[in-house]
Amino acid sequence: MAGTFLYFAYGSNLLAERLLLNNPTAQFIHRARLNDYRLTFDAPCDTKTMLWAGAPATIRSRLGSSVWGIIWQLDIADSDNLDSQETFYQRRTVTVTTPDGTTHTCRTYELDGEYDIAHSPSPQYKDVIVRGARQSGLPQAYISQLEAVEDNGYDGEVKVYNRLIRQLENQHQ
Repeated sequence: MAGTFLYFAYGSNLLAERLLLNNPTAQFIHRARLNDYRLTFDAPCDTKTMLWAGAPATIRSRLGSSVWGIIWQLDIADSDNLDSQETFYQRRTVTVTTPDGTTHTCRTYELDGEYDIAHSPSPQYKDVIVRGARQSGLPQAYISQLEAVEDNGYDGEVKVYNRLIRQLENQHQ
């Protein structure tokens, strides 16, 4: 559709409420798989100072692996918002496959650079990713892999997480 683009989300933007915070035109299109990539958590700096108080999710090339995610359609008007949200990332163009075998060319983001130090996501960030995976109906085996990711144990305040949880609680009242 003219004036729109497709975006493949695999991290916190799996959760509709997270993506819609800054990108109000986002519309769910389909679940999809990115082949020959793996999901990892990496960081260009001290993770405790980052938005989610832990390492962010990213994709890295790896033959034979795959990353599940969501295809969203957004208006071009949200393009700069999405770029701003993904500060440490570089735009990439990838081809993803839906469960019925249809392929789509999408924008996604990959963390800029590779880092030697192993990092873990905060429990809050991991929770948002898992909630998004469940909400989107990703395969249970993949959700189990996400649940098994070791977090960094951070128990301080994560403002964006608290905002999302309040929003989710208000939706269920």
